Amino acid sequence: MKEILLSCSALALLIISGCKKADNPNNETEHEAVNRVELIFKSGSTVVATYIAEDPDGDGGNPPSRIDKINLLAGSSYTVEVVLKNVSNSVVKDISQSIRDQGKEHEFYFLPSGINVTITKTDKDANGYPLGFNSTWAAGTSKSTGKVQLKLMHKPRIKGAADDPSKGHSDLTIDFPAEIQ
Repeated sequence: MKEILLSCSALALLIISGCKKADNPNNETEHEAVNRVELIFKSGSTVVATYIAEDPDGDGGNPPSRIDKINLLAGSSYTVEVVLKNVSNSVVKDISQSIRDQGKEHEFYFLPSGINVTITKTDKDANGYPLGFNSTWAAGTSKSTGKVQLKLMHKPRIKGAADDPSKGHSDLTIDFPAEIQ
């Protein structure tokens, strides 16, 4: 009986330690929602467009209030930066850096559908694995209409060099309508 109690106690301790809160409960960025995403497109060093998705009440609840359509010129290449924000009570907080700091546990995916664009992540986390805050987009030469799904996957202790976009759990998924003109 004593052995059973010790085994149950050890199992309970394992479950509790596996589900513990963040190491620093005062670090609010671990709990902040991303409710505004900006994709900043550049040609060379010139910003040519910023495409925005906003969901004021966050995941669930009401649908997003804004998702801009990405317009690309056929045969053109762009550098793209992702900016993540939390907007609450007219206070805008850029939380991109806190996610970059946790880069070993996150990765962006860009999944085009119905549109001929090649997207390559150009930045890496501290382990040398892809991150995706920065990327290059090369538009095909033919006109097309479709979408680019942006996913931010959370991968604590499981991130690898060439992960599938379904590995981990999604912190953010947005379908940006897209067109090559």
